[in-house]
Amino acid sequence: MHLKGQLHIHTTCSDGKLTPQEAAEVYERMGFDFIAITDHDHLLKPHYRDLVSEIESNLIVFYGIELTVSTHLGYVHVGRIEGEHEVLHIFNHPGDYGFSIRQTKECIEEVARLYPIDAVEVTDHGFATPEYDTSEIAYPKLATDDAHTRIGCGRAWVELDCAREKDAILRSIKRGEARKGFAKGAGSKAVVFA
Repeated sequence: MHLKGQLHIHTTCSDGKLTPQEAAEVYERMGFDFIAITDHDHLLKPHYRDLVSEIESNLIVFYGIELTVSTHLGYVHVGRIEGEHEVLHIFNHPGDYGFSIRQTKECIEEVARLYPIDAVEVTDHGFATPEYDTSEIAYPKLATDDAHTRIGCGRAWVELDCAREKDAILRSIKRGEARKGFAKGAGSKAVVFA
């Protein structure tokens, strides 16, 4: 089954402007099949998990969290997304840190001693950062929105062909089977890259 998904969304449970329910409604209207709500660990409201579990939608909704990890190069973010049994860890937005490729690889190695990194974002708030989409960084690459507002929704996404089940989606991403998609200007066709 062909699926379109978003793996990095912030809501009012941390520093986003949409509630978890509103975020799901926006992405469902945009034709997405799955989303991950990944609010910041250090800003997380106590009822976060309850609000995510109460979302009413036809979407597959993953519970996630954006972890803040201290490294010798400074703080970085790792997205942790939970399936039924599988867990996906994504090294988030290296372009936001201004790291060189060498520094990015070094930082990922350091973080991987704490969390088993499965993929790397090659976007910054939904915009492509092609310098990180290189074979020098030996992980599957993902496109995400890192959406905090309505306007940030739908800029980038992943597409894959697998069963419509949480663990199947996460396993497919770990195997590097997700394709990156980016929106073009308003009203024009979207583009999907391998």
